[in-house]
Amino acid sequence: MALINEIQIGAYPKFNGMTMFRKYNSELGFNPVYKFIDDNTLSMDSKIIVNYIEYYKNQAGVEIIELRKYKNYIVPNQPATYKQIDVEVEPVTYYAVGEVITPAIFENDVETFPAVLGTGVEVKTPAKLEKQTIVDKPAWPAANGWFLSIARSPITAQVGIMDGIEGTLSALPLDIPNGYVLQSPL
Repeated sequence: MALINEIQIGAYPKFNGMTMFRKYNSELGFNPVYKFIDDNTLSMDSKIIVNYIEYYKNQAGVEIIELRKYKNYIVPNQPATYKQIDVEVEPVTYYAVGEVITPAIFENDVETFPAVLGTGVEVKTPAKLEKQTIVDKPAWPAANGWFLSIARSPITAQVGIMDGIEGTLSALPLDIPNGYVLQSPL
């Protein structure tokens, strides 16, 4: 595997279906911009700028140098937001064959968990409405995550930096402007 991979994006209709590629720009690299509020806190204005090259190849696999573009995307330092919603939660319980389950439980004269005889299959108990906290806008802890993982301790990451960059390059839409700020992850 190459240290820097060529990411094939696909046919680009505006250029007679030539194939678009993206590649990490190793000459400019990535630039973490760390702004500090105080000695212990990074500002939410912190970000990481990742430089890449966007280029096209004709059907013979030859790059058309005149169409080459040098671009970057920005990974913001963005906190997650949370909100409370009411959701129905349907508990699922598995029972062994022949297992006898205790009698039903009643809450406010309503049977919430009926007695059942286990059959070795999935038995679903009635749904209950309860409040759960969900993430409204997922986080991009770009600057905090990267900086804090290398500032004073050894790097321990699930994936490599190049894997993250190449995964992002492959997911960006065809017509992406230079300096695009990544939106919250899905």
